[in-house]
Amino acid sequence: MLTLSSILARKLRPLGSAIAIGTLAATLALNPQAAVAQTAPPVTVTAAVIGVSISIWPAIVANEKKFFEEEGIKLDIVSAGASARALQQVAAGVAQVGSSSMVDTVRAIDAGAEVKVFTNSLAVATHSLLASKDIKSVKDLKGKRIMTGGQGDITNLWWKAMAKHHGLDPEKDVQLLYSGSSGSRMSALLAGGVDATILSTPQSFKAAQEGMTDLGPVAPFLGEFPMMIWHVNDDWAKKNEKLLVAFVKAHNKAVRYMSEPANRQEVSEMLAKASNSGLDDALKSWDISMKVNSFVPDGAVAASTVDRVTANLLESGDIKAPAKPASVYYDGRYVQSVGK
Repeated sequence: MLTLSSILARKLRPLGSAIAIGTLAATLALNPQAAVAQTAPPVTVTAAVIGVSISIWPAIVANEKKFFEEEGIKLDIVSAGASARALQQVAAGVAQVGSSSMVDTVRAIDAGAEVKVFTNSLAVATHSLLASKDIKSVKDLKGKRIMTGGQGDITNLWWKAMAKHHGLDPEKDVQLLYSGSSGSRMSALLAGGVDATILSTPQSFKAAQEGMTDLGPVAPFLGEFPMMIWHVNDDWAKKNEKLLVAFVKAHNKAVRYMSEPANRQEVSEMLAKASNSGLDDALKSWDISMKVNSFVPDGAVAASTVDRVTANLLESGDIKAPAKPASVYYDGRYVQSVGK
């Protein structure tokens, strides 16, 4: 009759470890669930994202360094192609979590989408305002053609804040044009179709290399205003609180890892490979993201920050009064659990 010890002995004998056989057999005899726990596969969590870019850099690092796997998660990243489409997939339950812009997420929740923000992703964007070669300052843009991502787009909010800071009326003093793609906006600028536009990396780097004037980062003009966040399907969240805490834990570990100067080269190579971009651009992206503190080590989204987002959207008419409390949009329990 084959016993547990004899089976283990047969399988482990080639390794020449009699001590290991005895120890493992004893462990399993005392705790038969241990074998199951050690061999249980990670749970697949589908994540809908706009695309593989700097906006999900911590998730890329967490995947590559197996931080998600260590927490029992196998992250399956799928590209939705647009922020709103990522939200639709999560709201419909096609994906369990998703990465979208904060403004799109607030709009969607306000319109009835059953999702919640549960952790930060790109807390401060790396976008810059690029202008044609003859433009030397923001004030020089008076009477010029400015292109943003759309009337309700975060890039339009940045433009308005930056223009006001420099004494311009963001709508009356310029001609506003719109295009949702950073690549399309760059093409319009290089072709002379517009005089200035807001570009994300690496398009901003490429435009500067072509001789365009870099008028500086746009994010600081809105204050603490998260660019990209992670949201979750409400029903799935109720049944998988531990997995969400595990997600935040792995994500935070990745942020800490990638923020270390000693890891700059390694994590930049990860971004370049995942996004199919050049290493030089990825290294520049690391430099600028660390300069503006793009990533939040604890993943938290302050209630005051959510209120600032909703206030801007109320002012622009994107959501309707009365203002709702931050808890309608953001569930901070998962971040708080990691911090305990």
